[in-house]
Amino acid sequence: MLGSTVGGAVMKMWAQSSADKAELNKRLIGNFKQSEASKESARAFQNPNANWIRRFLVISFMAMAVYILIAPVLFNTTTQVPVITTEGFKLLFLDFTREVTRWVELKGIVTPEWLSHAIMAVCGLYFGQSICQRR
Repeated sequence: MLGSTVGGAVMKMWAQSSADKAELNKRLIGNFKQSEASKESARAFQNPNANWIRRFLVISFMAMAVYILIAPVLFNTTTQVPVITTEGFKLLFLDFTREVTRWVELKGIVTPEWLSHAIMAVCGLYFGQSICQRR
């Protein structure tokens, strides 16, 4: 009787496992169909107006980046840049240091740290979409 009880429990668990796998496969197929429908709707959105808007956005972002770089030279202004330095000393476990922020005045073209990342992101998005476009 113990053997048939254990055997029946194993067979029931095996059947439930198969049913769970079938349900998982149904969900995966549903997710795949939904993903494909989303891709098809995105492909349908690819029209000349969408391309024009994308080009306009890229050109305007690049114009803003150029303006940030060239404006100080064109208008003969200076750029204030924060420089953080550490002053003081450490003695064993005692810390007598402090951070001091001084503002330094720079003339000419000053490139912010984030500008190169922003330009690469915009260019990558634009060229990545144009490379993957179906013809």
